Amino acid sequence: MLINLKRLASCGAFCLWALPLSAAETMFTDPIQSLEYGVICDYLPQGTEVPAPETNAGKVRRGGVPIHFDMESDIVPARIGTAFGIRMVMDPAAGTRTVTMVTSHPSFGEGYLSQESWPSTITGGRPSARYFVFEFDYELAPGTWTLDVFLDGALVVRKAFDVVDPSRIDAIDPCPGSAQIS
Repeated sequence: MLINLKRLASCGAFCLWALPLSAAETMFTDPIQSLEYGVICDYLPQGTEVPAPETNAGKVRRGGVPIHFDMESDIVPARIGTAFGIRMVMDPAAGTRTVTMVTSHPSFGEGYLSQESWPSTITGGRPSARYFVFEFDYELAPGTWTLDVFLDGALVVRKAFDVVDPSRIDAIDPCPGSAQIS
């Protein structure tokens, strides 16, 4: 679900019935002007790999074709090939800025980071996306996953997702028929 937080604030308590039942947190602040989020089914990772030593994989991908969400949802089935993320637009007057991306997730076990971070850049007036794709069995950790974006040390975007065991989804599965985990 796309939520325009400024519009929600202007309609007061009468709009609360329209909020999703999920407890997943969503926030953004200036200079971010808009935020979308969702799930991408059967995603094939694209882009150029760049070193990111503060991540479990030791790398992230940059570039590639723009992501398009298959469903606007913050409930994510823990399946290999499923991705989830955000697309944001920063105020054009902000120019091109360096940000810190942070992904927090349940523990993958001993020896793995539960908070991963790396620097990136976003340019005002242009959509910028970040996502996580389940590529390895060890990543399939149910629980709350949070994608944060920090600008000059200040939190400007936070989106939480509820990652769930696909067999336990009691809502509409955003990726029915997707590859099953073994």
